[in-house]
Amino acid sequence: MNKMLEINAIMQANEVIYQSFENLDFRKASEYLTEDCDYITFNGTHVKGRAAYIKMHEQLMNNFMFRGARLDGLVEQVNFLNENTAVVIASGAIRFRWQKTAPQSRQSINTTVWVRTEGGQWQMASFHNCRVKKMNWLARWITGMDS
Repeated sequence: MNKMLEINAIMQANEVIYQSFENLDFRKASEYLTEDCDYITFNGTHVKGRAAYIKMHEQLMNNFMFRGARLDGLVEQVNFLNENTAVVIASGAIRFRWQKTAPQSRQSINTTVWVRTEGGQWQMASFHNCRVKKMNWLARWITGMDS
């Protein structure tokens, strides 16, 4: 396995998903999701399957608030569990059409599991999104963490 080649393939597939927010082509993006994918949003909503992913995103992006929004994201890590499975950690946020940058309050970090199909294409099998929030003083004290 050529790790760099596989990382590039995953990042290209991920980029198609990011671009779907700009061009509103969630059907194209869904080609990079397994048929039975699990998609968990920042607020804990669990969407099951490719068809539900398309429906949710089309409804969301047809809302006047989200029309023209962009998904700004960055892949931070790609870890291969084996030749056909990778765990990817990325960060990002939706930026509305009137914003130059997405606000810190909407920054999220997500973990995705990618699997390689028999045809060699990488598809997302699982997506879990979580809002990035600063810990309050009590949580920092209990955990001994500074942030």
